[in-house]
Order: sequence, then structure tokens, then C-alpha cells
Amino acid sequence: MSKAFLKAQEYIMEQLQKGVPMVTIQEKMPEFEADGFIINRVYFVGKPIIGMAKNMNVKFDKNFITLVRKFAKFRNLDVEVVGSGIFLKREGEVVAWLREDFFGADEPILFEELGREVYGLHSNHEKKVKSSLTESFLELLADSRSGVRFIAFMFVLSLIAAALAAPFATLPPYMPRWSILLIVPIAVTIILYAAKLYAKSKRVL
Repeated sequence: MSKAFLKAQEYIMEQLQKGVPMVTIQEKMPEFEADGFIINRVYFVGKPIIGMAKNMNVKFDKNFITLVRKFAKFRNLDVEVVGSGIFLKREGEVVAWLREDFFGADEPILFEELGREVYGLHSNHEKKVKSSLTESFLELLADSRSGVRFIAFMFVLSLIAAALAAPFATLPPYMPRWSILLIVPIAVTIILYAAKLYAKSKRVL
């Protein structure tokens, strides 16, 4: 569940309880960010529609509308296309609003599902995390001492794994069973050493 949405929702409720006009809350909405989601806008369309306003890299066309309709159908929501926006409704009440530069919902789960399934925000966040992990791994290999230690550790670990797997491995008749104790660790070492050279050259560049 989107933590940013929950923070924004709490802020809006506090402002309403203080008697701050809706127009003022809408104009002075601060930004809340967490887990790859940003909340920076609220519209009072019945229930507060809380969401993200930015360039979403989507095009408001037939394909986008079809995607939204499929999304809504799965959740028993009605779809109303008005100008360059789409309203999702439940029993006549607006629960979400989608545009090229904004999407929002009346509750956090729907907001997060829209971001992930319609605007692809969650997948982008995962790619960034995976990319960061890959870069960290390459950085580890590129380091002289840490890289050598890691390769040595993986050599020993693969040797142990090969020894455990040897009795169950199916090998060609001409290959002795003990050969797996050499093949697996050497293959792992060569692959990691090649990755180390690549990481080192990338760091130099």
C-alpha cells in the first residue's frame, strides 16, 4: 500500500478538520514521496481524489482508453471519458481520475494499482532497483581486494555444491563423476573473472 498516499490522506484530513478551505488545500498541496510513488495533488470531486501530477509518458489514445476499460472492468468500475480525462466510478461516485499528466484515486490500493498496471510506475521502480543491485555487484567485482575475495568465496562455495550434486548428476559415459568437482568451480571462476574484467573496464571508462 502506498505510504505516500497515506501520508497525503492524513495531511488532507488534518487540514479539513482545521477548517482550511478545500480550494486552499488544493492550491497548497505539498509533495509526499515513498516507494517510487509521489503524491502532490488533490481534487475534491465528492471524495478527495489524491494523486500524482507529472509527465507520465503515456498518450491519451484508444489504446490507453482500452487499457483503462480493462482495468476498470476487472474491478467492477464504470468508465466515463470526458475530454482528455477518464473518470472511474463506483455506483455513480468518482473514485479515480486519469489524464496524461495526472492520476489519482480516493483510496491507496486503487491508486497504487493504477500506478502499477496503467502507468507502469511500479515496474520502472523495480527496474531501477535491479539496475542499482547490478551496479553494486559490478562495483564489488571491480574492487581489487573485495573482488578477489568474492571470487575465491564463490569458488569454494561452488566446489561444495558440486560435491553435493556429484552423486546425482547425469554425465556422459566418458566423463568420470569426479570431473564435476573441477568443471563447476572453474566455470564459475571464469565467469566471475570475466565479469570482474568488464566491471573494471567500465569503471575506467
